[in-house]
Amino acid sequence: MRVDMTFDQQKVEQQGYTLDAVRQTVQKNFAAHGLRCVRDGSVLTCTGCGGADDFADLWAVITALLRTEWFPALAASCVWQDDNGDREDLLAQVGKLQGRR
Repeated sequence: MRVDMTFDQQKVEQQGYTLDAVRQTVQKNFAAHGLRCVRDGSVLTCTGCGGADDFADLWAVITALLRTEWFPALAASCVWQDDNGDREDLLAQVGKLQGRR
């Protein structure tokens, strides 16, 4: 299981940030739960470390990020992939998580 994220450089810079600063902020959120993130080109991938709570921790961080104003505004994509290869576009869920439909 993992979540792959990319960010819209133009939107990030319009808000006065850098891509590195945004990625570091996201990485710190996952690292606080003992999860790891690696960057491959423009994609930031966050995964568990084999712990019993990895699934819950990944979703706790993802849900918290999606409920912010800044993350959905700056993310170009945020896709969950489970161990079976099934994928889900998490940005499509933002309205539900933020109380909009």
